[in-house]
Amino acid sequence: MAGQILNTQGSQRDSVQPSFVARISAEDLFRAEGGCISEQEVVDLLELENITIVEDWRRYRQIVAIKSDTETWMYPVWQFARKPKRIMLGIRDCLAELDSDDDLENTVFFLSSMTRLAGKRPLDCLRAGKIEAAIKAARARACARTTLSG
Repeated sequence: MAGQILNTQGSQRDSVQPSFVARISAEDLFRAEGGCISEQEVVDLLELENITIVEDWRRYRQIVAIKSDTETWMYPVWQFARKPKRIMLGIRDCLAELDSDDDLENTVFFLSSMTRLAGKRPLDCLRAGKIEAAIKAARARACARTTLSG
């Protein structure tokens, strides 16, 4: 269901338009690709020493996080690799290229089909080991956003 909502392949450019982001509810993002987990669940999943590590990752945009209606941070499970237990390779690089504080826009980026990626989503590329392709898409997205706002 969420994959259909996030299919933007028909758009003329690979950028995620603000109006498109507005049409996607946070609830759809929380449910997409397996849902979201809390900070403590991230700590448990990745066997980290404490929750401060997750808070720092979020603060420095090294992990995808979405603020819930209750003002708590939630973390999409699709960004975690199970073996070894870590954040999927390329997530941090893409977030660095996106250089955006908009958690919903960042999340939509990973879940949106793009013509630049032959109809695939950046998340699909990362899962397939095509990390550089996802990073280039993030870079292009950031450039498009800068061009649109500038």
